[in-house]
Amino acid sequence: MKGGGLFVLAWLAAVWPSALAAQEWPVRYVRMIVAASAGSAPDVICRLIGDRLSPRLGQQVVIENQNGAGGNLGATVAARAAPDGYTFFCGQAAPLALNQHLFKTMNFDVARDFDPVTLIGMSPMVIAVNAKRGIKTLPDLIAVAKAEPGKLSFATSGTKNVPHLTAELLKSRAGIRMAQVPYSVTTQGAMDAVTGVVDLMIDGIPAVQAHVQSGSLIAVAVSVPKRVPGLEQVPAISETVPGFNVSGWFGLVAPKGTAPATIKRMNDEMKVVLSEPTLIARFSDLGVYPDADFQSPEAFGKFLQSEAELYGRIAAMAGFEKE
Repeated sequence: MKGGGLFVLAWLAAVWPSALAAQEWPVRYVRMIVAASAGSAPDVICRLIGDRLSPRLGQQVVIENQNGAGGNLGATVAARAAPDGYTFFCGQAAPLALNQHLFKTMNFDVARDFDPVTLIGMSPMVIAVNAKRGIKTLPDLIAVAKAEPGKLSFATSGTKNVPHLTAELLKSRAGIRMAQVPYSVTTQGAMDAVTGVVDLMIDGIPAVQAHVQSGSLIAVAVSVPKRVPGLEQVPAISETVPGFNVSGWFGLVAPKGTAPATIKRMNDEMKVVLSEPTLIARFSDLGVYPDADFQSPEAFGKFLQSEAELYGRIAAMAGFEKE
């Protein structure tokens, strides 16, 4: 056989197994790592996805909880997995964009160690004010904060997270001062906003939604430019503070080097799952909203980079120190 024929045979021998593997994927269960404990909101979100993906893929999607280090443990386990198409990381904004600005040392790098698959959904923040405070709108809130510098207090679930970033950016852009009161238990922060221990809460929608519906808290603004389903009457912060856009979110990534055909198949199936009315309704209860603008791997990759840059700017402005 001539040299050219031998070259073609050698090339086919090298390429055919990987092409066949990609075509047949998956042939066994798919592991989806979640950087949160069982029963938590991130866990529920990823299980809702896994339950719907399994019949579409023809293989079981197994959720593996790896909680710790602010999400870094789960991300590290996923980053070190073989890029064979059988491990994915269902992660939130913290390990995928924020933590690089909070930790001196991390055992993974998002850009280096992961390939983007899709954005799962946005998780916007809401500003909810004690109804007895007399503050009905965001302009009202800003006016009171300027008249009483540093006297207004706001609850957040924890610190150095998306609710805290939202508050810090608002304070900077609106030129106001408010005192943060972080809570380890979200429900306690919401209840203290209701009873007036603090003046308001800045957090995810589920944290305050029941109190808003009861009239104990008044939702004056959401942190994303688009009106939020179920809270369409609540204006965006950007309607008062132009250009304001901060949100939590969830996304799906794969270990770097995962076959493009596998990523495309998973992306195609995820788009179908994320468009299912039953999933959208359940996600809405959890304060998560799919956004088709960032569901392609390319768009989600750019989103990851821009979110990391945004979080970094806010963290630096707020004086967050790496630990």
